[in-house]
Amino acid sequence: ATNTSTMSITEISTATKRPEKVIGLHFFNPVVLMKLVEVIKGDHTSQETMDLAYQFCLRIGKVPVRVEKDVPGFIVNRIQAPSGALFGAIVDHGIAEPEEIDALFRKLGKPMGPFELLDFTGLDVSYNARNYFAQAISPDLAPFALMKAKVEAGEYGKKTGKGFYDWSKGRPQIDLSRATNKVDPKDILAVQINEATKLIEWGVATAEDIDKAIVNGTGNDKGPMEEAQQFEPADLVARLERLSRVFKKKIFEPTRMIREGRYLRKHG
Repeated sequence: ATNTSTMSITEISTATKRPEKVIGLHFFNPVVLMKLVEVIKGDHTSQETMDLAYQFCLRIGKVPVRVEKDVPGFIVNRIQAPSGALFGAIVDHGIAEPEEIDALFRKLGKPMGPFELLDFTGLDVSYNARNYFAQAISPDLAPFALMKAKVEAGEYGKKTGKGFYDWSKGRPQIDLSRATNKVDPKDILAVQINEATKLIEWGVATAEDIDKAIVNGTGNDKGPMEEAQQFEPADLVARLERLSRVFKKKIFEPTRMIREGRYLRKHG
């Protein structure tokens, strides 16, 4: 089993003589707090290996989620990739600054905004992941200009004392009064819902497992497919088409599942 967060399980399995026994078990940091484990099937992984790994995760008290196809980013990182690209585009376009966006999300009850979180986990780590996603998924996911400048200047966030914020005196004090009103949190949800529907369309994971993964892997109260129930299809389509047009990113274009309203749970 490999704990990789990005590498292809199928590619890793080619290095062995028993690819049917190679599987991804992606634990989430901090492992002591995060319950989620993504159990990832490579192209050659046997059902027996999948079942064994799934049961192992249950025995150690984790919440396993089956990833039935080996796609870049698996579930959680894949769904968060387009929202990361959207935050970056908002900053690069001069619509809002990192602190203004973080203040907004802190006011909405998040323990940390997206840019403080990037600083906390390390800009170098995210930079490398985004470059990988830009090659493996879409150039739309490449690191944004401000992140690239920080990394090239050796400012990786908390670990170097400086990133989007100054960490030299400990955790930065975010000025909540600076919360932006130019960013609609529902736009962030929309691009995550859109990416989640791609995973469902491709047979990577079920709507239930996607929500279970996001709730147990990120600390969000709800997963994207549950959040999607508040949107009319026309609203979601309009949001996604606008974001795709404004930021010139094809990755935001709405899926067929969204256009046809098939993400809505049927009542009755």
